[in-house]
Amino acid sequence: MNDERVVLLKIYEDEICFVLLNLYPFNPGHLMCVPNRHITKFTDLKKEEIVHISRTIQGLQNLLDDIYHPQGYNLGINQGKYAGASIEHLHFHLVPRYGSELGYIDIFSKTRIVPEGLDSVRKKLMDNVKKFLNKEFFEKFE
Repeated sequence: MNDERVVLLKIYEDEICFVLLNLYPFNPGHLMCVPNRHITKFTDLKKEEIVHISRTIQGLQNLLDDIYHPQGYNLGINQGKYAGASIEHLHFHLVPRYGSELGYIDIFSKTRIVPEGLDSVRKKLMDNVKKFLNKEFFEKFE
Protein backbone atom coordinates (compact mmCIF):
# COMPACT_ATOMS: atom_id res chain seq x y z
CA MET A 1 0.00 0.00 0.00
CA ASN A 2 1.65 3.15 -1.19
CA ASP A 3 -1.26 5.47 -0.46
CA GLU A 4 0.18 8.72 0.94
CA ARG A 5 -1.98 8.48 4.07
CA VAL A 6 -0.67 4.97 4.74
CA VAL A 7 2.94 6.06 4.30
CA LEU A 8 2.48 9.02 6.66
CA LEU A 9 0.83 6.90 9.36
CA LYS A 10 3.13 3.84 9.15
CA ILE A 11 5.25 3.10 12.24
CA TYR A 12 6.65 -0.35 11.40
CA GLU A 13 7.16 -2.70 8.46
CA ASP A 14 8.79 -6.07 7.87
CA GLU A 15 8.58 -8.83 5.26
CA ILE A 16 5.13 -10.05 6.39
CA CYS A 17 3.20 -7.06 7.72
CA PHE A 18 3.17 -3.38 8.45
CA VAL A 19 1.65 -1.31 11.25
CA LEU A 20 0.06 2.10 11.02
CA LEU A 21 -1.96 4.47 13.12
CA ASN A 22 -5.68 4.54 12.48
CA LEU A 23 -6.52 7.80 10.69
CA TYR A 24 -9.65 8.15 12.86
CA PRO A 25 -8.48 6.71 16.19
CA PHE A 26 -10.79 5.77 19.00
CA ASN A 27 -7.95 6.48 21.44
CA PRO A 28 -4.28 7.51 21.12
CA GLY A 29 -2.32 4.47 19.99
CA HIS A 30 -5.19 2.92 17.98
CA LEU A 31 -3.15 0.80 15.56
CA MET A 32 -3.78 -1.42 12.58
CA CYS A 33 -1.59 -4.40 11.67
CA VAL A 34 -1.83 -5.20 7.97
CA PRO A 35 -0.45 -8.17 6.03
CA ASN A 36 1.75 -7.09 3.12
CA ARG A 37 0.10 -9.68 0.90
CA HIS A 38 -3.16 -8.31 -0.47
CA ILE A 39 -5.97 -10.45 0.94
CA THR A 40 -9.47 -9.64 2.14
CA LYS A 41 -10.36 -12.66 4.29
CA PHE A 42 -8.91 -13.99 7.53
CA THR A 43 -9.22 -17.50 6.12
CA ASP A 44 -6.78 -16.57 3.34
CA LEU A 45 -3.91 -16.02 5.79
CA LYS A 46 -1.11 -18.58 5.73
CA LYS A 47 0.10 -20.19 8.98
CA GLU A 48 3.33 -18.16 8.92
CA GLU A 49 1.33 -14.93 8.55
CA ILE A 50 -1.05 -15.78 11.40
CA VAL A 51 1.84 -16.55 13.77
CA HIS A 52 3.88 -13.50 12.74
CA ILE A 53 0.96 -11.06 12.88
CA SER A 54 -0.09 -12.43 16.29
CA ARG A 55 3.46 -11.94 17.59
CA THR A 56 3.54 -8.44 16.10
CA ILE A 57 0.34 -7.56 17.95
CA GLN A 58 1.87 -8.86 21.20
CA GLY A 59 4.86 -6.59 20.65
CA LEU A 60 2.54 -3.66 19.93
CA GLN A 61 0.71 -4.29 23.19
CA ASN A 62 4.07 -4.20 25.00
CA LEU A 63 4.88 -0.91 23.22
CA LEU A 64 1.55 0.67 24.13
CA ASP A 65 1.78 -0.63 27.72
CA ASP A 66 5.16 1.07 28.04
CA ILE A 67 4.05 4.43 26.63
CA TYR A 68 0.34 4.79 27.42
CA HIS A 69 -0.43 2.26 30.19
CA PRO A 70 -3.93 1.29 28.97
CA GLN A 71 -6.21 -0.73 31.24
CA GLY A 72 -7.36 -3.03 28.43
CA TYR A 73 -7.47 -3.62 24.71
CA ASN A 74 -9.93 -4.32 21.95
CA LEU A 75 -8.48 -6.54 19.22
CA GLY A 76 -10.52 -7.04 16.12
CA ILE A 77 -11.05 -7.51 12.43
CA ASN A 78 -13.77 -5.89 10.35
CA GLN A 79 -13.94 -8.24 7.37
CA GLY A 80 -16.10 -6.96 4.55
CA LYS A 81 -18.07 -3.79 3.91
CA TYR A 82 -21.09 -4.98 5.89
CA ALA A 83 -18.91 -5.70 8.92
CA GLY A 84 -17.60 -2.14 8.94
CA ALA A 85 -14.40 -2.54 6.91
CA SER A 86 -13.52 0.76 5.29
CA ILE A 87 -10.73 -0.69 3.11
CA GLU A 88 -10.66 -3.89 1.09
CA HIS A 89 -7.48 -5.28 2.60
CA LEU A 90 -7.45 -7.47 5.69
CA HIS A 91 -6.23 -5.61 8.79
CA PHE A 92 -6.27 -6.09 12.54
CA HIS A 93 -7.26 -3.30 14.92
CA LEU A 94 -5.52 -2.86 18.27
CA VAL A 95 -7.36 -0.29 20.39
CA PRO A 96 -5.99 0.64 23.82
CA ARG A 97 -8.78 1.23 26.34
CA TYR A 98 -8.88 3.35 29.47
CA GLY A 99 -11.12 3.58 32.52
CA SER A 100 -12.67 6.95 31.76
CA GLU A 101 -12.96 7.56 28.05
CA LEU A 102 -16.25 9.35 27.57
CA GLY A 103 -16.58 12.99 28.48
CA TYR A 104 -19.33 15.59 28.26
CA ILE A 105 -18.58 16.50 24.64
CA ASP A 106 -18.42 12.85 23.54
CA ILE A 107 -21.85 12.10 24.99
CA PHE A 108 -23.83 15.25 24.21
CA SER A 109 -22.36 16.45 20.92
CA LYS A 110 -21.83 12.99 19.41
CA THR A 111 -18.26 14.12 18.67
CA ARG A 112 -15.21 12.13 19.67
CA ILE A 113 -12.43 14.12 21.34
CA VAL A 114 -9.02 12.44 21.11
CA PRO A 115 -6.59 13.94 23.65
CA GLU A 116 -3.43 13.61 21.52
CA GLY A 117 -2.78 14.32 17.85
CA LEU A 118 -1.61 11.72 15.35
CA ASP A 119 1.79 13.39 14.83
CA SER A 120 2.59 13.26 18.53
CA VAL A 121 1.44 9.65 18.88
CA ARG A 122 3.38 8.62 15.76
CA LYS A 123 6.59 10.21 17.03
CA LYS A 124 6.34 8.46 20.42
CA LEU A 125 5.67 5.09 18.80
CA MET A 126 8.35 5.48 16.09
CA ASP A 127 10.92 6.43 18.74
CA ASN A 128 10.19 3.22 20.69
CA VAL A 129 8.88 0.53 18.32
CA LYS A 130 12.28 -1.11 17.69
CA LYS A 131 12.61 -1.83 21.42
CA PHE A 132 9.64 -4.16 21.10
CA LEU A 133 9.52 -5.34 17.47
CA ASN A 134 13.01 -6.57 16.69
CA LYS A 135 14.76 -9.76 15.58
CA GLU A 136 15.27 -11.02 19.14
CA PHE A 137 11.59 -10.51 20.02
CA PHE A 138 10.44 -12.62 17.06
CA GLU A 139 13.12 -15.31 17.55
CA LYS A 140 12.44 -15.90 21.25
CA PHE A 141 8.77 -16.67 20.56
CA GLU A 142 8.01 -20.27 21.57
